[in-house]
Amino acid sequence: MKIRYLAAAVLGLACVSAAESPKNYSVYAGPDVVSDPILVDVYGRAVMKCSAEAATPPRGTPYTTSYYYNAALRSCLSRHGFTDKGAFAYPANSLF
Repeated sequence: MKIRYLAAAVLGLACVSAAESPKNYSVYAGPDVVSDPILVDVYGRAVMKCSAEAATPPRGTPYTTSYYYNAALRSCLSRHGFTDKGAFAYPANSLF
């Protein structure tokens, strides 16, 4: 039973894509980030804060290439109002 939970967690984290490209993000109820220079600046500040947060052990990991880091970074960006968009936000979507 524990092996199933571990496998589910590994597969869930494996389907998280990289999270820093501004062209893949939009605000919750608005335009893409790259369409407005003010949003690009706000996004840049959010990425700086979130990358520092995702690199600390309480929320993330110092290994910036890991899926756990990407999940923490996407979570933080979501809290700042930026959501990933597009059909290929997660690698699993490309299969369907």
